[in-house]
Amino acid sequence: MLQRILLLAGLVLSLLLVMALLAVENSPRVNTKANLNPEQIAKVKKLLQRNDPRRLRKGSAARAILGREELNLALNYAANQFADGAATLKISPGKADIEATLPLPSYFAGRFLNLRLELKQTSALPEISALTLGRLPVPGFIANGLLKYASGSMPFAADWQPIVGMVNRVQFFSGGVSVSYTWQGNLKTHLGNALLSDSEREALLFYQTRLTELTRSDRSAIDLTTLMRALFQAAVQRGEREDPVRENQAIIRVLALYVNQKDLGRLMPANQHWPSPVWRRVLLQNRDDFSKHYLVSALLAADAGSPLANAVGLYKEIQDSRGGSGFSFNDLAADRAGTVMGERAVAGRQSARALQTFLASADESGIMPQTADLPEFIPEAEFLLRYGGLEGEAYQAMMEEIERRIAALPVNLNRSPLRN
Repeated sequence: MLQRILLLAGLVLSLLLVMALLAVENSPRVNTKANLNPEQIAKVKKLLQRNDPRRLRKGSAARAILGREELNLALNYAANQFADGAATLKISPGKADIEATLPLPSYFAGRFLNLRLELKQTSALPEISALTLGRLPVPGFIANGLLKYASGSMPFAADWQPIVGMVNRVQFFSGGVSVSYTWQGNLKTHLGNALLSDSEREALLFYQTRLTELTRSDRSAIDLTTLMRALFQAAVQRGEREDPVRENQAIIRVLALYVNQKDLGRLMPANQHWPSPVWRRVLLQNRDDFSKHYLVSALLAADAGSPLANAVGLYKEIQDSRGGSGFSFNDLAADRAGTVMGERAVAGRQSARALQTFLASADESGIMPQTADLPEFIPEAEFLLRYGGLEGEAYQAMMEEIERRIAALPVNLNRSPLRN
């Protein structure tokens, strides 16, 4: 009996080894990196506006049309940022094909996991018709079973179910995807629960409470560095028992929402009983617009990766030059400084903890370059004439100067302690 058990175990291990060898490969099949630019950001913004469901009544049926280009960009960007991989999406009537390449740790026999997922349209949600991992084909019924098991065992499965339950049908056509759904007014509550773990929610509550204490004294303007020092000092005091990356993300989220006067309770109704800070103007170099630029860029970099932060910052300046406040290089400097801080805040535990220590005592000169001499409020016509647009030599020279100033900031000078 023991011999049979050992033989069966050996066969299972051998099978798993063969499957692993077939699944991993030495070269990537997809290596396209998402390259977000202002035009693509504008397309995504229009897509969201076109499909904004907030005007609907609870229980109303609606349909969202999602373009292939925007979906392909979003999928590839997610693969780039969250798995350092690449992905591509092809859509045709009745089906969709997703190909992706994910790099593997060096101890694997192959360096890449290449996968291809084929989705077929049904009368409700799509199903997997075929899955291929490297050279290993996985039958659709097995892949669907594994997906159902995995989705049911996820930490936030209960919170995602009401969101998925809104969707009635997904249809594929040559230009994109059509999603028919029944709108539920409490979506934000479910999203808030699904997107945050208990530890992330606890960290947000801690820093929201601390921020409320800091802002209750009066309603006068307050320096951004005053708030940052206090919150990062609290992070240092919380110490080794807490994940510094999670703590830094929580601080950046709380501050970015606060400077833009966005209430956590309204954005995430599950947190509506949390303490609410007193709204005060938050200044960076005596300007409240700089603090907004800085923290929104830091938030985008910490939560979604720097290419998105850079593209959104540039998109904002281009929009301003076309009838807004005008193109401003000093705003871009604040964007880039915030992006650098956000990147380093989540670059790893050692980097995150070192940044906490630095920001717990930093002043403005440590986190923001001098900007008084940088041109601002430039209309589009003048911007094109003086700087040659985004490809012009004069524009590139200005951006190189901004990058030089940011590289010279104290937060960047001593780089070795902030590395992993």
